[in-house]
Amino acid sequence: MFDFKELEAFVWIVRLGSFRLAAHHLHLTQPSVSDRIGKLEALIGERLLERSQRPVKPTAKGRQFYRHAEQLLEARQQALTMLELETPFQGTLRLGVVETVAHSWLPDFLAELARRFPEMTLELEVDRSPGLADKLAQHDIDLAFLMGPVNIENVLNRYLCHYTMGLVASPALGFDPAFFSLPRLGQTPLITFARHTRPYHELGSLLHQQGIDDVKLHCSSSLWTIVRMTLDGLGIGAIPPRIVKEELASGALVQLPCQLPALTFTACWPQHLDSTLAEGVTELAIEIAQRDQAAHEDG
Repeated sequence: MFDFKELEAFVWIVRLGSFRLAAHHLHLTQPSVSDRIGKLEALIGERLLERSQRPVKPTAKGRQFYRHAEQLLEARQQALTMLELETPFQGTLRLGVVETVAHSWLPDFLAELARRFPEMTLELEVDRSPGLADKLAQHDIDLAFLMGPVNIENVLNRYLCHYTMGLVASPALGFDPAFFSLPRLGQTPLITFARHTRPYHELGSLLHQQGIDDVKLHCSSSLWTIVRMTLDGLGIGAIPPRIVKEELASGALVQLPCQLPALTFTACWPQHLDSTLAEGVTELAIEIAQRDQAAHEDG
């Protein structure tokens, strides 16, 4: 009789189209996954997978068996949930976050995540939103907190929070918040997120709408580089003021009045990720992110 480990290996190979990806997802070696499939096919008495194809496809018998295997795994999960017999997640979670999250509420989130999932191993990756979206599509990460939502097939999105954008500057530039407006920029550059991001395009559009086309718009893929350049007086930073709250409180930076579109953050994960894990981690992220937003935003 086959067991659920063999069913799980078969289902994930069909979903991901690869022994290697299935092994990576299940935190097993590829030979272990192959061994499980071999045992399953021996018990069934027929080949279930066409190994010569890329991606790997189920045979006619495999397609028929796949439906039953999914139902069995789903029924098992439902039974465990109903009886409250689930054990805490003990695997590895590959989490991707953007720098804005990393420099705001991520430490509080990680501390609470460790408390709720003490057996979890975390692999953390910090990247820009397009890079994280690509990694989700390639199954290189399990879950991402990014500027979203993302429009990728079989990827789910949930709203996390938003942060207002603002202009912050070194006092050495001599701008008085009481009298500041965008036309007063003169030759002072603006510094913001990378060229292919939404904040960059929205800022450029706002300048164009106001007929301010001669202002230089510097950009960087590193949020910390933007902050450093702003502190050094190389330009005015167009970033969420939340990120530099300590610098604003100390007077190292001042906030200048300007209405900019808010940044919206979402949690994104592939549909095949265990729903209990994905929803549990995302609910925690929403709780921490919105608590942070309430503490640092005016509304």
